[in-house]
Amino acid sequence: MTDPKPPEFVDDVVSDDPALGAPIERLPELLEPVAVSARGLERLMSAVAEPPLRYAPFFERLSNLYDLSENDVRALLERSRDAGAWRRAPLPGLELLNVAGGAKLAGTHAYLARFAAGMKFPKHKHAGHEDVLILEGSYTDSSGTVYRSGDVHHMAGDSEHSFTIAPDEPCVAAAVHHGIRFSSLGMRVLAKLFGD
Repeated sequence: MTDPKPPEFVDDVVSDDPALGAPIERLPELLEPVAVSARGLERLMSAVAEPPLRYAPFFERLSNLYDLSENDVRALLERSRDAGAWRRAPLPGLELLNVAGGAKLAGTHAYLARFAAGMKFPKHKHAGHEDVLILEGSYTDSSGTVYRSGDVHHMAGDSEHSFTIAPDEPCVAAAVHHGIRFSSLGMRVLAKLFGD
């Protein structure tokens, strides 16, 4: 029995190139079903549950964001498995993993961010352009826009906002920015104490 609804990526592919719609619809006819043992399926699911394979759909996008080769992205994501590689940030519920990006990122801050479920990131202003790629989870920006896994949030320099992580799951995001300044004096002092 086949699932009548195709995976979400199919809609994206067909919207980019409508001529692919008919061939994609015929794929189930052309592919023979293969029986997978329970142990094989368990091993596969275990392998893709953790980085780097957990974020395999984003390798190319992370490579472009960080100006790194895909092998360097894999190494970064492998490093993210080590709890000691992450550092506490000035906000409870936020951990950062610094990223040494490529030459195009000179003068920027690049990192992976891990936000706890329900965390509120306070109002801040961007010193320059910022790009955030959501790898898992979601957040709602102060504008009311929800950013989910696979979305990129582009913010211009001098833009100001806050956001709240969804209450039911943590959020992991890849970010590159030119610096931020918290709106409240207390948060600015805290950021200085943490060296941010």
